[in-house]
Amino acid sequence: MSRAAAKLVQSELDRLVTLIEVSRALTAELDLQEIIHRILEGAIRVLPAAEAGILFLYDPQKHALVVNHAIGFDPRVYELTVKPGEGLSGRAFLSRRAEIYPHKHEVKAVMGAAQPMNLKTFQEASGGTDYPQSAICAPLVYKGEALGAMVIENFYRPEVFQPFDVQLLDALAQAAAVAIVNARLYAAEHESRLRLEALNDEIRSQRDQLERRLQVQDSLAEVVQDDLPLSALATRLARITHASVFLSDALYRVRACDTASPASTLREADMAAWTVLQPLLRQAAETRAQMRLSPEGNRELLISPVSAGPETLGFVILDARHRKLDAVDSAAADSAAMIAAARFLRERALEEGEIRRRGDVLERLLNGDVPAGADALRQAQVPLRLVVGTLRAVGDTQHDSAPRVLRTMLALTQEKLALDGPVTVALKDGHVVAIQSLAGRPTGSEESLAALEQAAERLKALAPEWRAVYAVQDEVAELTGLAPAHHEARLAIQLREKLGRAEPVFRVRSLGAYRLILQAASGADIIQVCQTTLRNVIDHDRRRGSALLETFRVYLDAGASVSAAAARLRVHPHTVEYRLERLQEL
Repeated sequence: MSRAAAKLVQSELDRLVTLIEVSRALTAELDLQEIIHRILEGAIRVLPAAEAGILFLYDPQKHALVVNHAIGFDPRVYELTVKPGEGLSGRAFLSRRAEIYPHKHEVKAVMGAAQPMNLKTFQEASGGTDYPQSAICAPLVYKGEALGAMVIENFYRPEVFQPFDVQLLDALAQAAAVAIVNARLYAAEHESRLRLEALNDEIRSQRDQLERRLQVQDSLAEVVQDDLPLSALATRLARITHASVFLSDALYRVRACDTASPASTLREADMAAWTVLQPLLRQAAETRAQMRLSPEGNRELLISPVSAGPETLGFVILDARHRKLDAVDSAAADSAAMIAAARFLRERALEEGEIRRRGDVLERLLNGDVPAGADALRQAQVPLRLVVGTLRAVGDTQHDSAPRVLRTMLALTQEKLALDGPVTVALKDGHVVAIQSLAGRPTGSEESLAALEQAAERLKALAPEWRAVYAVQDEVAELTGLAPAHHEARLAIQLREKLGRAEPVFRVRSLGAYRLILQAASGADIIQVCQTTLRNVIDHDRRRGSALLETFRVYLDAGASVSAAAARLRVHPHTVEYRLERLQEL
């Protein structure tokens, strides 16, 4: 054997050894992208004449071969998309045979039929070369299925590839196909395992949540079955959610909490700034939906409204300082709100029953009749003190909360005055009316006034948008004097506003000479005189649809000012003057 032949044989043996090493490396790798990179690198190693190469893999969604890796090309080569049968790679993919193209004209004969856009992209990516001088290509086939194709090229020299090179590339392509299939199987199995683990985690999470939900329902059901107080409800909810719990009524009064707290209202509780918390409470009341707030760090507040139909009766608030509240916590808060709603409604029913009972007692006392019963007798012992209270809104307050605030005012009045002796407190025509016996007590005692001031201050703290006003009568010596005293006190509250006085508690006798006007206005004779005098005016307004009497009333309210009355009535001052003249004529 000549030296040249021996050298050729040794070169082929070395390349075969390199092919074996590359094939082993491919089959040992399970990362698909790493395998794709190693395929072309291995081809360049076993084919010394190779200057560039492209690895195409078939994309079932595009029904085309796409570039997965390239060596010796500009990045624009990755824009190539080749149909099966198109170009060198497409032909090898379709025929499933390795091919050699020793000369440029042979390469051109196959590539020339490709899409013009692909030819332009190839030329730009190859640095201006339209067709390589020589090339070989081999399909990646596994068990008869073509996975892609590999093309190795030389841009500048023809006839650089030999039949042995085709065999080497074909063998490398088959090893690469096996490695790609293994990697895809491994990736699919790994993905399935991850999905299975995620599914198992989700199942465990759902199971844990279900167990917690059952524990929540069992624990809260005991509160209902055993008729436990609100404090027990708060304690159990705190144990379930690992959060601090506050139960409040609609006026933000704390009705129960899981631990001892000096706060009597939510405003005083250490949860969040009141300017931030109060709007959320109002939004929860309006929407009857849960609200969340994260004041700081990992701390989270969950507000669940206690609702009954369209009305919000209060709130359940969870204050989690070191964890985020989940769906189970949210459901537990809603369940607790339903239990609290039933409790609040029951309390209201009892309260309204008591209010009606007191109202009956009050009505009989105002009529001069003493109800039967020892308590009623004690409360009706003359002399008596009569107090009339009402609410006044601050600014442009929405008045839908007035009934609830009025009931609170009733409870506060009862609570404060009861400390000073037996008292009957009830609602009458939108006013709080209290009758308290002064028998056996020193004359001129100011304790009741101080108690009423405390009640007014307390109501201001609970409902800042409302103010309580109390009119306190002098001692009433006989039961028959209660009715006129009650009427006079109600008129005194109205007069107090006309006089611009702002104190929450005042004695009716402090109005001085104005009290004589009230007493005169309360008499039946003066009422008869007014009706007789104004009969023609009333008849005129009824027949003509005019507003003479209303204009006169506004004129008096405006301090006998024609311009001020015109502004209030939104008419010209001459109109007011004409109406007053016409009234005087009638």
